[in-house]
Amino acid sequence: MAPAPGGALAEESVLVPEPFDLALVVRSHGWYDLPPWRWDPARQVLGRPLRLGSGRLVDAEVAPAERGLAFHAFADGGLSAAESREARAGLGICLALDEDLEPFRALAAGLEARRAAGTGKDLPDLRWALARGAGRLLRSPTVFEDAVKTLCTTNCTWALTRVMVANLCDKLGEASPLGSRTFPTAAAMAARDERFFRDEIRAGYRAPSLLALARANAEGALDLEALRASPLPTEVVAERISALAGFGPYATEHLLRLLGRHGHLALDSWTRPKLARLRGKRSVPKDATLRRWYAPYGEYAGLAMWLEVTADWHGDRPTWPPRADASPRRGRTSGARPRHRGGKKRGTSEKETG
Repeated sequence: MAPAPGGALAEESVLVPEPFDLALVVRSHGWYDLPPWRWDPARQVLGRPLRLGSGRLVDAEVAPAERGLAFHAFADGGLSAAESREARAGLGICLALDEDLEPFRALAAGLEARRAAGTGKDLPDLRWALARGAGRLLRSPTVFEDAVKTLCTTNCTWALTRVMVANLCDKLGEASPLGSRTFPTAAAMAARDERFFRDEIRAGYRAPSLLALARANAEGALDLEALRASPLPTEVVAERISALAGFGPYATEHLLRLLGRHGHLALDSWTRPKLARLRGKRSVPKDATLRRWYAPYGEYAGLAMWLEVTADWHGDRPTWPPRADASPRRGRTSGARPRHRGGKKRGTSEKETG
């Protein structure tokens, strides 16, 4: 990142827990493949525009450094030390640096000893995750963005998810200091009508859910951001999310995962058959069986499942993402056609998204 004329560049370092692998966090699921994220795998640089509390826009990025991460933030005009710290903290939230995974690692190490001794035959093999420090999931700087993107993954190909999110940024986002487009605010989305989301965003049946979510946030009737640090039990948070239009079981549990609540598996029509293949099963096991496999992980059951199902993404020959023109269409978790009649949608499926 280089400052343009009239701009300011701040450079700092970010301490990270050990072990830490930036690429593992970035590619933990599909968000890095959606705007306004920018990921350069050759240079190992992750960046995006951020909106500060004052409303100012900055372009921020991180890259591996000798000690932790190198952080850069660029803004038009002067960039105060406080603004730079705010942008750095925002990217820290996106990288889940605030999440304490030591309890998970201790539990996983104990269960791995059981599995290796042959007393836990259904336990996942998570040696790779323990060795490389996997488990942090890339998040958006706001829960609102995570919720919108989650809705854009249901019942469609990943290629269509890309189209919807790109349209949201291109048509409703603002220009960042370096010329990219921000993710739209709830107010910007709320100012449009349902037809706009159907025709311009190509959101299809998701249009009323997206509009309802944006208007509730813009009007103050819904405070999604409070869920990030909520002291409420997970089941209470899950009830509040599932009450949102468009949030069926999968979408609810996926958003819980991005909030650092990993007790649910967030099963869908991609994870079920892949788990069957990984475990050498001729048919897809029942959900009750899948839950039993990961039950020893307790509140981290969903994280253990996700690390098993995505392990092949992080080997010498990563298996994801596929070429855009080869993105498969994934089936729904139920056989019913997706419907929306102003209430909660029952469908939940997706692709290699997390």
